[in-house]
Amino acid sequence: MTIFAALTLLATGCALLPWATPPNPLIGTWSNTDNDRVTFQADAVLVTPNKGTPTAMGPGDCNGVFRIAYGRMDTAPFASLFPGQPDLEEKLKGLLVQPQYPVAEVTCDKGGTTYFMIDDRDLLAIYRDAGVGGLERLTRL
Repeated sequence: MTIFAALTLLATGCALLPWATPPNPLIGTWSNTDNDRVTFQADAVLVTPNKGTPTAMGPGDCNGVFRIAYGRMDTAPFASLFPGQPDLEEKLKGLLVQPQYPVAEVTCDKGGTTYFMIDDRDLLAIYRDAGVGGLERLTRL
């Protein structure tokens, strides 16, 4: 066995160990019905309008405040997040039926977006800015 083959076998074996970090399921490119795209990277978000140039979100775009965090999130708080928008709360209750989902939490200036991965192909974006919310569905490309 060559050294290269031994290293490849070792790397493959380590990836299968229970303490190995699983890949982030949200990493990749997602698209809405207008073919606008959002690409999640480990430490950045790229936004690409339909037939436009990709723009990396960062502190320069967000008045100096930009954060992205990946993980899992409980959905219960979202059921009452927009008391002034009862129609939005009802839609959220119908769409977020599991108690927890994989998420990407993006903060930009004073607003934020939580991206819930509903299943392998569908993502729900919940936009929040000054107490006003909005929803958008995205599909994995």
